[in-house]
Amino acid sequence: MRAAGAGCNREKIKREGKKDEEMRNEKMTGGLIGNTALLGVLAVTAYQDWKEQKINIYLPCAAGIAGWLLYLFYREHTFIDLLMGMGIGAIMLLIAWLGRECIGAGDGVMLMASGTFLGFWGNLELLFAALFLAAAAALFLLVIKRKGKNYRMPFLPFLLAAYLFQLG
Repeated sequence: MRAAGAGCNREKIKREGKKDEEMRNEKMTGGLIGNTALLGVLAVTAYQDWKEQKINIYLPCAAGIAGWLLYLFYREHTFIDLLMGMGIGAIMLLIAWLGRECIGAGDGVMLMASGTFLGFWGNLELLFAALFLAAAAALFLLVIKRKGKNYRMPFLPFLLAAYLFQLG
């Protein structure tokens, strides 16, 4: 009798193991799709920001919608985590509005979109890494290139570089 019960237990463990593996594969698929989408949007908007000092705002908005759709299908982050991740971009938008565009509104919108893919902590890590890279570049431009403090530098290329470091 005991042997039959042990066999049932093994079967149950196998089924649960297969379920766990399927869930991991689904999350990996969602992560791969999300990483690829965010990387593509960051690359396009970073190029636009670098060349024109402005971006097409519809692309990050569409990316944010795509991030929410991925959330509905794969649920890698909690709902609150995504809202807080978007909140980082919302704060940047507020700073852009209050600071009369000392920070571009496109930077805030892009951070809101990335928040839907990365969640709060991932987006915060992305922001701080990008700020660090931008500060290093600004120091180089001030000291070596002798640019003035009023020199405007696009931020999205640093966001792209930070995301590439985050992926690696």
